[in-house]
Amino acid sequence: MQKWEKALHKFMKRYVNEPWFEGAVLCGSYAAGNQNKFSDVDITIVGSDDMGWQEKSNCYVDGVLMEYTINPIYKIQEYMKSGLENHALVNQNMFAYGIILYDKHGVMKKLYQQSIRELKRKIKPFSKYTNDFTKYGLWCIYDDMISLQHEGYQIDLLYWNLVNRLITAYCDFNCLPRMPLAKIQKMLLNPEYARRYHADKLPGKKFTSLLMNCFDAKQKDKIPAIDKLYKFVMKSGGGFDIGQFRGRRKIEKR
Repeated sequence: MQKWEKALHKFMKRYVNEPWFEGAVLCGSYAAGNQNKFSDVDITIVGSDDMGWQEKSNCYVDGVLMEYTINPIYKIQEYMKSGLENHALVNQNMFAYGIILYDKHGVMKKLYQQSIRELKRKIKPFSKYTNDFTKYGLWCIYDDMISLQHEGYQIDLLYWNLVNRLITAYCDFNCLPRMPLAKIQKMLLNPEYARRYHADKLPGKKFTSLLMNCFDAKQKDKIPAIDKLYKFVMKSGGGFDIGQFRGRRKIEKR
């Protein structure tokens, strides 16, 4: 048994006999086999619906950092529902591809089965209203960045903000699950790394190439690089003309 496994076993002794305890799953890099010397041990602990509290904490056990959450079952269900609505399937991935450590009454098995079903569903597109406002937000950042560059100011803050927003927008426009920022480059460039996280729904080669150009661009090349990515993402979302933008929806009358 490795050091982190001994520490995990010792850590879990704190909870397994609690009356509210239902189960626990190991997730993150240790579950996927992608850990390195900087990795912490990620654990999701599930409790009964009547426990009346939730917790997110970190602690060291024999020098190994444990990052853990404790939630009642209904909170996990809420997070899963919200994830489906927002294209962020983090919880589904945790329960579908994590390693079940304990399952007192079969709750973890049910969450696993639910997660597998939901990951197989097609992601529903956002409304035209939502996508139009996403494109408007991208245009605003892009326009501000070009203005700053024209005036001779530093653009890096807006540049990286826009890169981040373009990644999310491309996934949303194309009904792909959103990717965690810390794993984007590895997932897109390393098929084996992506496979271990079961990330089989990823952006295509054209988007990947344009994004990597933004990551690699020198200062003088940043505007041309992000211009190409920006136009590609906007086109994938149906195009955008600021002169024709009109965001209107019904609201309740007072």
